Amino acid sequence: MLVCNKCNVKVAGNPQRCPLCQGDLTGIAEPEGNVFPLIQPPSGSFKRLLSFIAFGTIAVAAISVAVNIALPVSGILWSLFIIAGLASLWLSFLVINRQWWDIPKIIFRQLMIISLLVLLWDFFNGFYKWSLNFVIPILFSCSMVALAVFAKVRRLKVEDYCLFLGFISVISIFSLLLVIFHVVTIIYPALVCFTLSIISLAFLLLFEGKSLWQELQRRMHL
Repeated sequence: MLVCNKCNVKVAGNPQRCPLCQGDLTGIAEPEGNVFPLIQPPSGSFKRLLSFIAFGTIAVAAISVAVNIALPVSGILWSLFIIAGLASLWLSFLVINRQWWDIPKIIFRQLMIISLLVLLWDFFNGFYKWSLNFVIPILFSCSMVALAVFAKVRRLKVEDYCLFLGFISVISIFSLLLVIFHVVTIIYPALVCFTLSIISLAFLLLFEGKSLWQELQRRMHL
């Protein structure tokens, strides 16, 4: 049976390209059969994993609200920005579930847009630093975890997510500078973000360094 190199699904019959993504097919063609790929329904373990991710999302949102109430910042409900960011990531996942190879790009794009909007909102409303203390470090941390989880459960190829995870991790390293130069007054979210960035970069460089470099060359036309 033919297998799509990009979708990683089995295709019956003898088509020239994958009916879903028009990607190249490898394997032995069958003389007869349905030309559409045989997509297996989500397994029980996959559903359980999604349940754990949903539980983690709710936990992060609840903890953010609790911290926001316990440590108020001039009446700013910064926890709502975290909830909105997490909801945006989940909405994107549900909308483009059939095009799962775009999830890393969507996560990266939304993370940049939401972080910029949050920072500007904070800056033009007195700059109480709630954006740097809480919202941006938490969103970056959740994005790194989300990318790793989606890559695992959807069995993404390294080149489909490594560059976006690398960019997020490199930017997250600067959270340590916020702590060193006393820019933030609550250091724990920034330290967690920095720790996750080091772990992510170490994984990419030590285990997927060649794929990361090849993808960087391809996208930068080096």
